[in-house]
Amino acid sequence: MRVLFVGHGPAHIPWIIPLAWACRLAGHEVRVAVRPQCADPVIRAGLVAVPVGDDAVTGAVAARPLGLGPGRLKKAGESVAVLDADLSEALVEKMIAVADTLTDDLVDFARFWRPDIVVHDTAAAAGLVAAAAVGVPAVGHTWGVSLGVHCERESDLRPSYAGLFERFGLDPVTGPSVWIDPCPPGLRPPHGVRRADMRYVPFAGPAAVPRWLREDRTSGRPLVCVTGGVTTAALDQVRDQVVAGLRELGADVVLALTGAQASATGQLPDGVRVVESFPLDVLLAHCDALVHHGGVGSGLIAVAQGLPQLLLPQNAFQEHWSHLVRASGAGTALSADAAEGAVGTAVQDLLARPSYRRRAAALRTEIARMPTPGRLVDFLEECVLAGSTAIPTPTSAGTGRTGGVPDFPDFAEAGRG
Repeated sequence: MRVLFVGHGPAHIPWIIPLAWACRLAGHEVRVAVRPQCADPVIRAGLVAVPVGDDAVTGAVAARPLGLGPGRLKKAGESVAVLDADLSEALVEKMIAVADTLTDDLVDFARFWRPDIVVHDTAAAAGLVAAAAVGVPAVGHTWGVSLGVHCERESDLRPSYAGLFERFGLDPVTGPSVWIDPCPPGLRPPHGVRRADMRYVPFAGPAAVPRWLREDRTSGRPLVCVTGGVTTAALDQVRDQVVAGLRELGADVVLALTGAQASATGQLPDGVRVVESFPLDVLLAHCDALVHHGGVGSGLIAVAQGLPQLLLPQNAFQEHWSHLVRASGAGTALSADAAEGAVGTAVQDLLARPSYRRRAAALRTEIARMPTPGRLVDFLEECVLAGSTAIPTPTSAGTGRTGGVPDFPDFAEAGRG
């Protein structure tokens, strides 16, 4: 089986790596089509990248501002959409415009390589066009949130979406979709697209474990990780204040930074360490809490480690994730410009109140019960055989798609490494 993965921007690439590798380990051929700027992360993951599009052209479209500042969420219960109506519409149109800069290259490659199935980032509508061009099923792959381009009913067909297909002489892909979703049910908002659950497997690249992470910690102080993510400068302006608040609390602090962020960091106080471009899942296995910008990737890695988290969101996407984490009971949130000392107080509450860790552990157990990427490979194979995605999806922690649920170890309560 030939599987063509279609990625989106740099922050989205880690989400598709585990399933792509599961396909390779099952003996299938895999190609990962991405914008040229995303080729290196795919190659570093040991996979074959196919650069598509022109970064200057696509980048100009992707850089169009959307006004994602705080306060652009719909009220709870008003809609399954994350954003208010105008912003949601603008976001979908932007995704379609980005896809329009990639479809020529992607369709050419699909017609050359002839994949049997296309797995596309839900923000990468070009994958739907490529699948239609070679007449194979298309399966979406979310990045932990209910966002993406889809057309469940012909009445929802928008001219810009139809135009992606029509210039290749294709009929637009409409009808029920299926999205592979690594977000545990306890954090997932409702959505109209059918989901295929998949266990979240963090991927943040290779690393060598430093000696200080292999040694028993003797200070007796909690270790708190602070990060603004790998693709943003979200916490740069408030990082010193956050660190000061944590040190006043009596915590040791580790800053997870990119190379550029680390080079711009000045003298740090005692008890503060910097790790540069280090896999967050490896680091958080040794931490007691996470303070971050509200990124879904950072947040789900904390959940996968059973850690409580404090979020400091600065835009609507980050607010949305913060809302979901707070509603789950696995963490709390403050505005990014919270008063000095508020961070330390909030983290002290996270560490002192057992309910946060219990809820984080429960979500971690949910993740452990979700079908592995290998079982999703079985699903993709069945889609190819059926020529359609209208087949049963894997069930959680079962022996088969319709089997019962066996005893399953509670990894969340098994202690920390």
